[in-house]
Amino acid sequence: MQVSLYLNHKRDEIFYIKDAIKSISDNQYDIQERIASGGNAVVHKCVNSSTGDEYAIKFQLTLTENRIKRFKQEISLLKQVEHNHLIKYVDNGEVNSIVKYKGKKNEIIKNILFLIMPIADFNLSQYIQKSQNKISYADYIAQFKGLVSALAVLHQKAIHRDIKPENILIKGETWLLSDFGLCKFFDDNCLDITHENEPVGPRYWMSPEAVNRSIGNNDEISIKSDIFQLCSIFWFVVTGRHPSGVVSKKDWNGPDSIFEPIFNSLYHDPNERPIDANKLVELLHESTLRIPYANELD
Repeated sequence: MQVSLYLNHKRDEIFYIKDAIKSISDNQYDIQERIASGGNAVVHKCVNSSTGDEYAIKFQLTLTENRIKRFKQEISLLKQVEHNHLIKYVDNGEVNSIVKYKGKKNEIIKNILFLIMPIADFNLSQYIQKSQNKISYADYIAQFKGLVSALAVLHQKAIHRDIKPENILIKGETWLLSDFGLCKFFDDNCLDITHENEPVGPRYWMSPEAVNRSIGNNDEISIKSDIFQLCSIFWFVVTGRHPSGVVSKKDWNGPDSIFEPIFNSLYHDPNERPIDANKLVELLHESTLRIPYANELD
């Protein structure tokens, strides 16, 4: 039997693959229902035929040279980094597909790459909606610390550049940073294949310097851009509102204890933000040594 793969914005291009495929590790996976679709890849549920373990399998369907390079670099990065709050590498491979186009009779055979990862319960955007913007301090504070600590590990290899609620996955009680397709690597052997003036970053969550770069300015996108993006999400989780424009204490309705490290990470001038993720971990730890008042825990 076959499984059809497609991107939501390119439904006239359908990739057909076998419903059981093998990885580079010679493991066989049964392809099951579709989970999600992005701009360049689609994610399905899959099951290891031998163990019965369930995973998520990501197929790269945009087959331009740059996108394939990015996907290969994402796989390489996942193999190198490890943290409890980073999505883990499980397996990967390549599979033959038959590509059919709407309104055309001809078929094309193309190879597509895939990556296998743990399957999550939600992404953070879904979890926020499910929780009706009411996530308690007890539920989020350890996750904030864990994500910043994970970011520090990632920053040993690369800048993420695409941190948004949809790229933070939730498995059990753990929030996981995922989707490293837009990473800029510090390794000179991994080229930055982003075109000049190409928008780099998640819509609505881009740092000021990323916005400036997208309109033609030569602003540097550094690790501090990731800090801005992640703390924008923290602000949203705590307050229920996006930190648009210039925010102040009057816009904050969360615990006073964690206001300062998050607020300081949202300065429009990157030089005013914490110097790196390790420093932000330290600031969050110090801020939470004081037990919040009872009315702050809601």
